Amino acid sequence: LEQLDLGIAKFDLSFNVQERHDKQGAAGVHGVLEYNGDLFDRESATALAGRFERLLRALMADPERPLSRVDLLAEDERQRILVDWNATAVAGAPAGLPELFEAQVARTPEAIAVADGARTLSYAQLDACANGIAQRLIAHGIGPEDLVAVAAPRSVALLAALLGVAKAGAAYLPVDPEYPAERIAHMLRDAVPALLLTAGEQTAEREEFGSLPRVHLDDVRPAENGPADRDRIRPLLPHHPAYVIYTSGSTGLPKGVVVEHGALADYLRWAGRSYPSAGGTALLHSSVSFDMTVTTLFTPLTVGGRVCVGALDDTAPPDTAPTLLKATPSHLALLDALPPHLSPTGDLLLAGEALTAEALERWRAAHPAVTVRNVYGPTETTVSCAEYRLPPGATPDEGPLPIGRPLANTRLYVLGPGLRPVPVGVPGELYVAGAGLA
Repeated sequence: LEQLDLGIAKFDLSFNVQERHDKQGAAGVHGVLEYNGDLFDRESATALAGRFERLLRALMADPERPLSRVDLLAEDERQRILVDWNATAVAGAPAGLPELFEAQVARTPEAIAVADGARTLSYAQLDACANGIAQRLIAHGIGPEDLVAVAAPRSVALLAALLGVAKAGAAYLPVDPEYPAERIAHMLRDAVPALLLTAGEQTAEREEFGSLPRVHLDDVRPAENGPADRDRIRPLLPHHPAYVIYTSGSTGLPKGVVVEHGALADYLRWAGRSYPSAGGTALLHSSVSFDMTVTTLFTPLTVGGRVCVGALDDTAPPDTAPTLLKATPSHLALLDALPPHLSPTGDLLLAGEALTAEALERWRAAHPAVTVRNVYGPTETTVSCAEYRLPPGATPDEGPLPIGRPLANTRLYVLGPGLRPVPVGVPGELYVAGAGLA
């Protein structure tokens, strides 16, 4: 008999294994892998055959071994998945947010740092406001390892308050004044902040703030000099908390995620290198109670850009046209309906939800020169841990966009049962390691 190759696969994928014999008896097995060339390429099919062979050899060597403990990866696959794809280490100076911001103040003291429609502050002026807040906090005994609640509308004063908390070495807990009273009360009971920074009469008088000691931002005078470690209650170290962001609570009560100063600084250094548009204008349009706003809150202030505090609606004047905008995929329909000057000219960062090519199609057609980035990461990984970059002119394939590659100093592993890495194309759970972990 002669086996005929018809060049047609009856099934998407099939193994045909036959036992072989000679005059002495059993002579091993002969296998044929047949696959649909529209679904598999030769390299993928060969890899599958190799894994099947490793499975058989492992079970022959140890028939009692559970299947979950059989390693199917070849050495070159293991090297690629565990090492090569996670070669993200980038050395960086141990500077935190206060040092990164102050270095930029020294470079561009007269440049505009932040504007909210009512007030505009230069880098030097914003630095002085933050210094005054930091000194007031230190006078109240606030320093590293302490938590300060900040309840203020999105404004110049809010940015100064967050920077002031960082300069004091403490961690900020953003409290959105528009949150329901029950959520605010839960956050304050759970986090137990040492002090409350407020702005606006209604914000300062809310009952859910209870008897927390408070400082009204309007009562704080700017100061020329910012605190150093010798001025703080205790030295500021990278592992000290920088902020606490509460989750949505969709699976129960909201839970506070504590992110360290070192993790925040590592992310800001990466973002400053990766987003050249941060040196222009970033539109801060969403609540600072979501960690996705950290990118537009602080990255521009470390690279000489301007933070424009405003709304993502048609009331925004043309001079707020952003070079950098971060939003959710749900905002795409809104951007399509808004005047073109509200869409970014440099980078559009989309995060918080799955992004599909279909949702992006219309906006992308109108703005082909913009770099679109699909950003992925839970709050526990300091804003994000992976990113997929769609360069100018490129359009994605149909369906969901990938989440991309790990950020600097971040490692991603897809693991199966027994926490073993799975081969490419095999479903598993995503595990994250690196400097950004909360």
